[in-house]
Amino acid sequence: MTSKHVLRWVAAESFVAAPVAVAPSILRFATDDFMERMLQLLAQRPQDLPQLRALPEGWQTPVAPIQKLPDQNTERTSGTARALARRRSLLGFNRQQVALLPPPEQPKPLKLFQPIHQRFYLAAAHLVCEQPGLPPRVLSGGDRSGFVVRRLFTGSQSGQTIEHGFVKGSDGRGAWAPIAEPEANMAAGEELLPVFPMGYAPPNGPQRNLNAGLIPVSRHDDYVFAPRVPAQAKSPTGLVAGPSVADELKALALSKVIAPWQALFIAAFSGRSASNGDTVGDRPWSPTSPAEGTGKTSLKKLNSQLIETSWRLLQEFREWLQVSLPEVADALPSASPAPSGTQAQALLAFLDQTQWAHPLPASFTDVLEANASLPSAGGAFTVSLREALHLIGTPPAPGSSPVAGSWFDLLDGKEDGFPGSGNWPTFAFPLAFAPFGEAAKLPSFPSLSLPANLTNTHSKQAFWAALSENNEAKLVLLLQGMHAAVNEAEAAGLLPISSPQSTHAAQLAQSLSAQVQESPGPAQFVIRFVHLRCDCGVLADTVISDPSATFQLAGFFDSDAPLRPIRIALPFDTTPGGLRKYAKNSAFIVSDVLCGQMKRVRTLGLGDLIRSVLPWPFHKDLSVPDSGPCATPADRFGMICSLSIPIITLVAFVLLIVIASLLDMIFRWLPFLMVCFPVPGLKGKNANG
Repeated sequence: MTSKHVLRWVAAESFVAAPVAVAPSILRFATDDFMERMLQLLAQRPQDLPQLRALPEGWQTPVAPIQKLPDQNTERTSGTARALARRRSLLGFNRQQVALLPPPEQPKPLKLFQPIHQRFYLAAAHLVCEQPGLPPRVLSGGDRSGFVVRRLFTGSQSGQTIEHGFVKGSDGRGAWAPIAEPEANMAAGEELLPVFPMGYAPPNGPQRNLNAGLIPVSRHDDYVFAPRVPAQAKSPTGLVAGPSVADELKALALSKVIAPWQALFIAAFSGRSASNGDTVGDRPWSPTSPAEGTGKTSLKKLNSQLIETSWRLLQEFREWLQVSLPEVADALPSASPAPSGTQAQALLAFLDQTQWAHPLPASFTDVLEANASLPSAGGAFTVSLREALHLIGTPPAPGSSPVAGSWFDLLDGKEDGFPGSGNWPTFAFPLAFAPFGEAAKLPSFPSLSLPANLTNTHSKQAFWAALSENNEAKLVLLLQGMHAAVNEAEAAGLLPISSPQSTHAAQLAQSLSAQVQESPGPAQFVIRFVHLRCDCGVLADTVISDPSATFQLAGFFDSDAPLRPIRIALPFDTTPGGLRKYAKNSAFIVSDVLCGQMKRVRTLGLGDLIRSVLPWPFHKDLSVPDSGPCATPADRFGMICSLSIPIITLVAFVLLIVIASLLDMIFRWLPFLMVCFPVPGLKGKNANG
């Protein structure tokens, strides 16, 4: 039942180099056939194992081969003498004499690169009995070996490094759980990576079995972005559960409401600047005034888009309330009873106080001219956000069904853009606004009054800069109110059993925000080998090795990553006669609506796109008339378009050069982006044409 010997893990090169090391080895390979090379090395020259040890490297400074470690007694030259010295070293093996060798001084941290960088890493170690000669462990039927990847976190209070094991929940999501005694224990449900034995005969000694496993460096995102959880957050089985319903709802609030609203602010600000929303004094490069009405037409189109997008965003907000906080959604009508929760009432009050309540002054008459399509009474925005969220879910006329005839269904059924045809909502609540001329002092965020730091004495640029900060601050307050109401509903048991899945980016943003505060700097990892003696039950402890050298995991785009050669042969003969030979073997299915939109895009040229974003006097508004879906006098039709993949690749390469050249004005990256070398004799057509 019990083992007669004490087991211990030792390094991969322990039996071909001295002294004996107890930390697992990390072996580095730079070719795709690394397994064949490893087996060949063990069969022919196992004494070269130390040369495979991973060292810090970069694509500019490749790692130099490790020199073979000398024997302890260099004065003896015969093989018999070296074998005798080796056996004497192993004979004196005991726990006190075997210690983790101090890592050598490294100019840079050890970073493991991904297979896409043409780098592969094996974690390797021997499992031996702690007896003279370190005989290999003879495995029984119930034994199991593997290795674990552990992340090092620094305690916020103690300042000590704490090892965390990678555990997975039932949904496959991973998390880092702390381990009290990492040298003796595993976290409940900790991921055990497989190892495989490789037999070889060292130069001096009996047959050995080297346990090795592939380090999954390509799982960089899983390991680096996995959240850190406290011990009490684990379930009884040791598996960490995935995001709770509250977490999903909070992420949905960020991805469906807050982030799109923020994008509207950016569109309003950039569109106003591009459309000459500033006065002449704000454009020092322009000596004369723009033509009368140059910006009004452009701003009218921009604000029409902002109004329509605001309606769509109100739909998203209303849907989020209905799923996440049904009490708040039911209380949107002014005559409805207030929700029971304090935080829910506070959120409802915020929605009620956020409104367009500014009658336009006489000096702002040009905003009415620039936004004549705005469906609001008398030019005054008198709708609160609470009322707008209620109206977006009501029928457009009394007596129609709220389900079949609400603004939800009418908006989702629209094929053209606003203002277009009729059947648009009769109320407007623009979540962002691009005023013109003197109306630039109009707040772009719906509010009761102007912030205290914004006055008419500010310049236009200072006004909009301060207003942008105010908009961001109000969005943060709204997000905090939504989160607080969700937490309150979770405590009261009012959340739904399940919720729509949030976007991966929103969840990643929340987990990264917490990680940056808990563990700044690159993530640090170690490897430990583990041996489970399953036949012995609780009578035998788990055998865990010492930690390996600390390392980092390189991301996909890492500046230190080695370069894997990638060759893409573009079509050689790019004449019409050569390109016609490529088969059009890629089919795209296009609906009638997309067909009409493609027809509109075809009327635009690159010059039109560039001039649409340039300031006056080079600015020219895009003219893209709405032609509707593709149709014949009898019926609508879609299309199946067949294209040639080689020509698509050629188009992508040409566009890459054009766009990179334009953006070089900002990034200055052309000298580092592409280097071309002449190849004499490389021709598109042969001598016969």
